[in-house]
Amino acid sequence: MSDTDAPANEERLRAAIGPRADYYLRRWRAMDSGGKKPSWNWPACLLNVFWFAYRKMWGPMAAMALAYVITAPFLDPTHKPYFMIAAFSLVGLSFVTGGFGNLLYLRQVEKLVASPATLEQLRARGGVSLAAAIAAFVGVTVLSLVAGMIPALLARGG
Repeated sequence: MSDTDAPANEERLRAAIGPRADYYLRRWRAMDSGGKKPSWNWPACLLNVFWFAYRKMWGPMAAMALAYVITAPFLDPTHKPYFMIAAFSLVGLSFVTGGFGNLLYLRQVEKLVASPATLEQLRARGGVSLAAAIAAFVGVTVLSLVAGMIPALLARGG
């Protein structure tokens, strides 16, 4: 966030961030001044897919959604080894998203602010989307349920 501290960019940053701009600006400045890039974010850890969708971070959202859908068939507690691998993988990914969520979000906002977009365009492209978070929840739930049924369908012979 080196050149984004300038007052001229403050308004653009706030437009791109939307709600909780004070939190993110404070967090990013602390990351920059401390020289450390990882910074813990509880919503990114506990609600990763949905937080990414809410913050319009489509790439990380799709990657995490795919991880949930792929592991869904293995989350059968009757097959303990597969269950443990899938569960530990998802928990591990949650720690990664929690540890790097603020940095990923900073990178997205920096790209938005560096573009020649107007403040109104920054607000539209950045900010938050409750509808996207809800759609991600519904999509991941449905796809995970369908993926989770695959082993049962294969066991029955189709």
